[in-house]
Amino acid sequence: MVQVEGTRVELAQSFQPGVSNGLYKGAVRVFGADQPSAGSLYALNAICSIKDTPNWPAYDNLYGYPIQEVGQARSLSGQPRWQVLYHFDGRIEGTGPLKPQAWTSRLKDNLCRRGDFDDSKVRQPPGT
Repeated sequence: MVQVEGTRVELAQSFQPGVSNGLYKGAVRVFGADQPSAGSLYALNAICSIKDTPNWPAYDNLYGYPIQEVGQARSLSGQPRWQVLYHFDGRIEGTGPLKPQAWTSRLKDNLCRRGDFDDSKVRQPPGT
């Protein structure tokens, strides 16, 4: 799905697109220097907003939690989670154990800014 700054994000469970609010639900596996060799697995939701639209939030929202197997991605209720808000004015707010990272930003762009997302900008780590 994305690769940036030595971290690769792969789709572990297909995202199910939502309706008008751009809600995506799925699971991703993250590989990188600070991850276990098998990667880290996360249930992940993305709620994409529309800039300068009345009654819509002025940010895109990624949230999720670590899971051990893909089947656990079905429900976010009751799970301790992390959340990252990407405000359209450039501010980034993160809460929970996973802090905003380059891969979370790039994944948000892939899901929420599809028209602006350009895979040719992906930086490959040396030797790949």
